[in-house]
Amino acid sequence: MLDPYDPETWHDFFLASAGAAAALTGLLFIGLSLHVRYIASSSRHRNMARGSLIGLVLVLVISLVALLPQAESWAGGELVVVNLFYIVAVGGYQLSIYRRMNWVVPAASVLRQTLGLLLAAAGMFGGIGLYFHFGGGLYVVALQVVAIVIWNLQNAWLLLMGVADEDMAKTLKS
Repeated sequence: MLDPYDPETWHDFFLASAGAAAALTGLLFIGLSLHVRYIASSSRHRNMARGSLIGLVLVLVISLVALLPQAESWAGGELVVVNLFYIVAVGGYQLSIYRRMNWVVPAASVLRQTLGLLLAAAGMFGGIGLYFHFGGGLYVVALQVVAIVIWNLQNAWLLLMGVADEDMAKTLKS
């Protein structure tokens, strides 16, 4: 069993998650660039692509913080700051969009955005646990990382299927 308060014992996990996040981010950029017109024309897909990119970058930053050779208290504090920054920046951006939409937002969008903020809050609590040596510590952060990667794999699949559906619809019209 891994020590929830010792980032060194989690080295392999965070090395793998950093590599996965970097690779998936690159693949997402390629996919987006190949289908930029379709994704840009759909607010749902544009938001999904933006959220996926931000989520994967968050996983990359969290993993790099955990890989830095430093005291647990520093790593815990940095994890709190990274996740708090996500909550403030992304939450603030989402609120500005809600205002522009006169607070009429599809329930599915609110649910997805709330899930993202809750995952960041979980990462904050994991960082606090690491700092103070209580609770799940890095187990909570690992759960956050895995959840974000799985979520973004699902988003990539949905984006891919959306593009395929669009191509099929064009073919059928021809």
